[in-house]
Amino acid sequence: MLPLTTMTVTRPTTNPWLASLYAGVCTAIFAAIFVLLFQAEIPVLYIIALLLTGIGPVLGYLLANGTLSQEWKALIGGLIGGIPVLEIILWPLLVGALSRTQSIGKLFLANLIALILGVLAFLLLTKVLPSQDPSWLGAGFTIAVAVWGGACGAMMTAWRKL
Repeated sequence: MLPLTTMTVTRPTTNPWLASLYAGVCTAIFAAIFVLLFQAEIPVLYIIALLLTGIGPVLGYLLANGTLSQEWKALIGGLIGGIPVLEIILWPLLVGALSRTQSIGKLFLANLIALILGVLAFLLLTKVLPSQDPSWLGAGFTIAVAVWGGACGAMMTAWRKL
């Protein structure tokens, strides 16, 4: 008699809140490094740090899912896609093309929603903090980019394909 066995395939669940936290912290670290190097007026280093902010959401997503060694190509897409003016189009295109688990269309939508949330966070800070003193702009940029990164990381986890 042959024993019959069944195999079930389950989708590994990762908490989007955890991915959002990891992505937000990684992006905030790179943004804070950018702000500090920008104030020190070291152009080569702050340009590199600004490009590294594109890696933050992808790195947080990969750390939360535990797939850093398998999806490392998406980090390259995040680095190249971190060019400030082209980030709206280039980041989702490159990250989606170099990742096996992400859809380019969903990344465009996630990036758009995350950019809106980051701008809203920055505008809320303008209401809370004194707007006559420009010393808070570095912290405001860091918080806005961290909100963008956290939102992208959460949506990348929630909308991934297997």
